[in-house]
Amino acid sequence: MSEIVILYILCRYDASIYKISKIMQEMFFAFLKPSLGTINPAVKKLIKAGCIDVQDKMSQGGMASKMCSITPVGRKHLKNLLLSLDLEVNHPAHILNNARIALFCADILEEKEKAELIKNIKNHLILYKGRTLEALNSPYLILSDEQKKISLTKVDETEKILEML
Repeated sequence: MSEIVILYILCRYDASIYKISKIMQEMFFAFLKPSLGTINPAVKKLIKAGCIDVQDKMSQGGMASKMCSITPVGRKHLKNLLLSLDLEVNHPAHILNNARIALFCADILEEKEKAELIKNIKNHLILYKGRTLEALNSPYLILSDEQKKISLTKVDETEKILEML
């Protein structure tokens, strides 16, 4: 998801890696808090792929910095990442957060593309909800009351996102 967020930010602003980190914290505070150790390799990968252009700039304080900007290849890559998104890419537990991030970034898509993204997210969430309910009702899975409550909370969160869509 870091690549999506970085490219989304660069659609809006030219920024140094430090500034990208700060914007992530401000804009995506509810969804993620990546470290520079996560951002730096992602930016380097995007530069290598031709998605980001880097220019050496001098700040007002006389400090040299590298300003990143998105390229046309980067804009296309961002759209492709969103439209081919596997919400469970890291782990099923991240599905709700990944759905929120994708929906947050969806404003860069055209209406038809946004509809495709929403359909994809709905399908993932419906499957996730079904698997969670199936596990809760499994006679082979013994869960404590707390475990059941946590799982039902995830089902409720999933339903809320589905209702929003």
